[in-house]
Amino acid sequence: MSPERLAYERLSPDGPAHADVVWEKCVRLWTTEPHIDPGDLASATAPTLVLAGDRDTVRPMHSLHIASALPNARLGIVPGTTHGLIDEKPELVTALILDFLAEAAGTHAERRSSHTK
Repeated sequence: MSPERLAYERLSPDGPAHADVVWEKCVRLWTTEPHIDPGDLASATAPTLVLAGDRDTVRPMHSLHIASALPNARLGIVPGTTHGLIDEKPELVTALILDFLAEAAGTHAERRSSHTK
């Protein structure tokens, strides 16, 4: 049994058997969603970091398409990881996130200072 399932069974107010219901909903989500037109992503203007593992269930090319559709996105493909990249390479993922946040904060500060001149 996975650690996630054991934790769910222990903590769920719906009881241990509810884990199967959640799993079925997750499988349906993973196999049929989301239905987002890449053109719709162009309206998202916030800086965005798209992270995926090179062995992820979400294929790197799909992550590339998502990042390419977002006007202010950066793409990070973490080598040697699956969809659990945060647990598998926490130091690398943390470094990527911190770098992204520092860059986003710097860009935000630059925009603010250019508006006040």
